[in-house]
Amino acid sequence: MDEIASMGLVYALWRRRASRVLAASGISLNQLQLIQLARRRGAISLSAAAEELSWDRPTTTLVARKCVAGKWLFLKRSAADRRSSRLSLSGEGEELLDKLEAARALAPESLGDPLDLLDSTERAELGRMLDKVLRRARDVL
Repeated sequence: MDEIASMGLVYALWRRRASRVLAASGISLNQLQLIQLARRRGAISLSAAAEELSWDRPTTTLVARKCVAGKWLFLKRSAADRRSSRLSLSGEGEELLDKLEAARALAPESLGDPLDLLDSTERAELGRMLDKVLRRARDVL
């Protein structure tokens, strides 16, 4: 199996496990990622969120609608341009993130860690190599 397919498979397995864990809290992994982004960045446009999460705009819009319906995010339309809007974290969203972080729902010790067979040197080297590959992927893809 080639390396890119292997990376994709590891992520797909992790994502499936994380999705099952998050389902107990009534949230999807994509919703969590968008809410976390709103916490990190503050008010953010849908276009900027799509860019930062490497999602297409329709996916971002759909996930944002579900987050707004769940009262985790606010959506405020621009008065100057009705097509433009910004997402921001709500109090309920902040509480949900705090709850998930306190429960350590996605922590390696809770979720499982496929990298636990690597020693600290190997893990650090893998991190450096993946960072290098990610930078190259952004340049060529």
